[in-house]
Amino acid sequence: MLKKIQFNTHLIYFVVICLFVLLRIASSLGAFNFLGVWASTVMSFVTQIGIIFLLPVLLFKTLNKTSFKNTFNFFTFKKTSWKVIAVSFALGFVVFFLNVYVSSFFNSIIRFLGFKPNSASGADLPVTWWAFVLDLITTAVLPGICEETLHRGMLLKGNSNLGIKKSILISSVLFGLLHLNIEQFFYATIIGAFLGYLCWACNSIYPCMIVHFMNNGVSVFLSFAAKKGWAIGNIFGWISNFSSKNVVLGGIFFVLLLALFVVIGMELTKFIIKESFKYSFEKRQKQLANMAIRESYFKQIENIKNGQTEISPMFKAERQVVYLDLSQFVNFVSKNFEKNTQNIVCDETNECSEKSLKQLELKTKILLWGSIVLGAIVTFMTFIWGIMR
Repeated sequence: MLKKIQFNTHLIYFVVICLFVLLRIASSLGAFNFLGVWASTVMSFVTQIGIIFLLPVLLFKTLNKTSFKNTFNFFTFKKTSWKVIAVSFALGFVVFFLNVYVSSFFNSIIRFLGFKPNSASGADLPVTWWAFVLDLITTAVLPGICEETLHRGMLLKGNSNLGIKKSILISSVLFGLLHLNIEQFFYATIIGAFLGYLCWACNSIYPCMIVHFMNNGVSVFLSFAAKKGWAIGNIFGWISNFSSKNVVLGGIFFVLLLALFVVIGMELTKFIIKESFKYSFEKRQKQLANMAIRESYFKQIENIKNGQTEISPMFKAERQVVYLDLSQFVNFVSKNFEKNTQNIVCDETNECSEKSLKQLELKTKILLWGSIVLGAIVTFMTFIWGIMR
């Protein structure tokens, strides 16, 4: 059953990336030009909701014969504290600015190699608030939900038995390749690795969705502000002009600002992980307390049936909190990621040996490498086309 889950995960992803490539090719050939200014919006809804979200969820549920509840539980759609949610918004804001540094660095390298960005732009929607909201939905809300469900949900968890490092590596590389654009590949892969670690550490996909949303959302807002002529919309242009006119001061400002964002990002990440740990700890405490109370209750009923009327000490103290030993709970959290997978994939044959958890079958590897090669070919071709412009 475990191998079946792993195979289905990569089969689904291979289908998704094939459809994504076909749709991108059709779009580049002008198949959706008849939609005019709405072409990009319609494409976003079709790819994000249809191909990246609904198709994987429905296929995973059908192929693995599980319920929607178990499917989303497998994808780590798990509750977390309001503090984690709130701080995740702040972390997403910081990640956006760090992402600007990363993308600028890698884009400068490919441009040095002769790559020319595509300056041609299609018809744009009018610069109105409703257009801004629509752009925010298609560029930030939908990718934050749909792309995270596919990569930090199905793909990360589907490969968790390979070990956390390999599962994060696979999900982040494929996340970068799915953009099918050399300019986005590098920073998308790096942010994908960070989001994969965040999902594993928090055991919840919601912080990743929020960070992803904020990263894209801030970009949408700044673009809208620039079109509106607001000063904040030209913040990066101002920084660039300042650095070009004041090389030394600009370099110092650049380094200090980067260091500031890195420190803030690390502190926010630590807080989110600690708060998630605390939330899981308290939740587990309540579960154990309820289990103890329930067990005591049934024992008391059994004693009454046997003619024993004395209330047991455990039943008398049923309202007391049951405390876990911290070392035991640390061990519980470290294994929780793999346990959630095993709860679905391990059947009565107990096909969960250490060896099987660390390996993929040949047919599964073929699908994995098929997805990587297909995405890499299209991504590399965008680099070639950029050089030939």
